[in-house]
Amino acid sequence: MENIEIFRIVKNSVSMGYLIIEDLRRNLNDTEKQLLPFRIMEEEELAEYKNLIKIYILSDEELAEEDRTIFEEFAMDLVDLKDGCLYILESYVHEQLFIETPLDLRVEDYQKMLHLVQSSYDISKLDLRKTMYLSQE
Repeated sequence: MENIEIFRIVKNSVSMGYLIIEDLRRNLNDTEKQLLPFRIMEEEELAEYKNLIKIYILSDEELAEEDRTIFEEFAMDLVDLKDGCLYILESYVHEQLFIETPLDLRVEDYQKMLHLVQSSYDISKLDLRKTMYLSQE
């Protein structure tokens, strides 16, 4: 998928949750400009950034600081060198996540995750059998 990546993060053979990185390919909207640190930035400075990347952490329980850091560092290793990009990191807890989600994920399971993090990205027509051949940008 070109604009979205989903990773399952595992520690000591136990799944801690999912990391979802969504490239929105747009500037900040007015609501997002009210978030820190964007609120304290000058409008001219914000205008230099042409792209917004949202990073979602989805887990079944609140993560300990050490575990949250694992997610954050992995995400930043993937996106930090992108010029002209701003990042928003959001965490979501869904207690039934691992109970309701099978180990062998289907498109519906991924779509449910996107819905849980309030992403409007639609992958319902995606054929998972073809994803192993997609190249990354």
